[in-house]
Amino acid sequence: MATNNYNISMYQGQSFFLDIDYFDTAGFPVDMKSGEYRAHMQVRRSPFTDKLVLDLSSERWPYGVTGGGTGAQFGGNTDNVGITGVGGISLNYGGNSGAIRLEIDHEITGYVPAGAHFYDLNVLNVVTNYMDKVITGTVDVQAEVTR
Repeated sequence: MATNNYNISMYQGQSFFLDIDYFDTAGFPVDMKSGEYRAHMQVRRSPFTDKLVLDLSSERWPYGVTGGGTGAQFGGNTDNVGITGVGGISLNYGGNSGAIRLEIDHEITGYVPAGAHFYDLNVLNVVTNYMDKVITGTVDVQAEVTR
């Protein structure tokens, strides 16, 4: 499946969600059955840094989103784990095959620094061990004015 480039706009301090339809090469929605599929998305200030500003996972839904807190960035390791929020990645969202929902609560988006960041979203079929990069692009974060 071809990777799509999609640039995301987000506002600090505002709840965020994005719905994506995921199809196979024949154009049919992929049934991402629980236990057979996992999804992971990371957002970084640069593709070349180890530090994260957001980390989303389907494995911990609905507590599968982590942000950097007041430090804005985190390492994702045991020394610098970030702050867990509500959201993450829901597969077969709403009971619909092929539906993926990315969701981040307003507290976590409040910690994301303004500016352009980089991301990609990967879906893994754990049965076949096939990893698909579904979308990639930038996350443009607008600074919050009302505090």
